[in-house]
Amino acid sequence: MKKIFGIPLEKKKELTEILEADPYEKGSFAMMGYSLKEGNQVRGDEKTLYLYISGDEDKVEAAGKKLKELRVDVAPELEEKIIAIIVEEEHQAASGMGDIFG
Repeated sequence: MKKIFGIPLEKKKELTEILEADPYEKGSFAMMGYSLKEGNQVRGDEKTLYLYISGDEDKVEAAGKKLKELRVDVAPELEEKIIAIIVEEEHQAASGMGDIFG
């Protein structure tokens, strides 16, 4: 399951604290892996940060609960667009590593 959570830019400090909390704990954002993009990087709202998480449904739901106080709704069309951009970036990065070490 892939999910985008929108976080208002003015709450970046609180978001960072949540993302960096207990990095070795099972279910932590560090263990899950995530990608954080500013709105202008993904053609979204400039005043919003977009947090991408990929994992099983339980992990994504747990992440949503941790972000409950910060998150804002992201329109389904925008969420799909942002996921496509991030997945493409990951693919290009993996392909580039293959070129280096291939």
